[in-house]
Amino acid sequence: MKLINILFVASLLLVTNCFTKSKFCEASEPAPIAVRDSTGKMLRAGINYYIQPIFPDEAWGFELASISDHHKPCPLGIVQEDYYPGTAVLFSSANSKKGIIRLSTDLNIDYNLSYTVCTKSNDAIWTVGPYDRRAQSYFLVLGGVKGNPDRKTIRNWFKIEEYGDNYKITYCPSVCRDCKVMCKDVGVIEYNGQKRLGLSGVPVEVKFVKDA
Repeated sequence: MKLINILFVASLLLVTNCFTKSKFCEASEPAPIAVRDSTGKMLRAGINYYIQPIFPDEAWGFELASISDHHKPCPLGIVQEDYYPGTAVLFSSANSKKGIIRLSTDLNIDYNLSYTVCTKSNDAIWTVGPYDRRAQSYFLVLGGVKGNPDRKTIRNWFKIEEYGDNYKITYCPSVCRDCKVMCKDVGVIEYNGQKRLGLSGVPVEVKFVKDA
């Protein structure tokens, strides 16, 4: 009888700890679910992947292109190209530069180019550009800074979430807990004859294909 009482008290203490969010309870919480590539393997930092939309055709991908209204080379935005796999990217987490990429974690998305004419460094990091009044949209452009998660880099952080049988990319950074952010999905916005990636109420469903 004493053993039953002891087990009951121990169970009650464990439940109480979880409700009060003690360090013990937090440490026992499972890690977020790993993102999977098109073959079912876990997505990993430092490996090249193509981000490819599921519809209308899985052969389409995302590429860099000028989105200037004045026929200038800069800024460079991310656009959907017809029947082209796109350019591969690298993912890196705000918590670690190595390891597995997981759902709902803050990520840099990097085109990993050796040279970009429109950025101050060789980094080709996705970021949310300024509000485009003509298009009434926020487009994704190059010009972000790799790492350094804080208030100053708030526009450079994205997340991967489940969507249908695949995934979507969202902008809802949590690297700055006291910052007010606009949480939006990343979708395709048609403007000036281009299919640009930007913040949208309609997400684009994507998969991740490892670069051979």
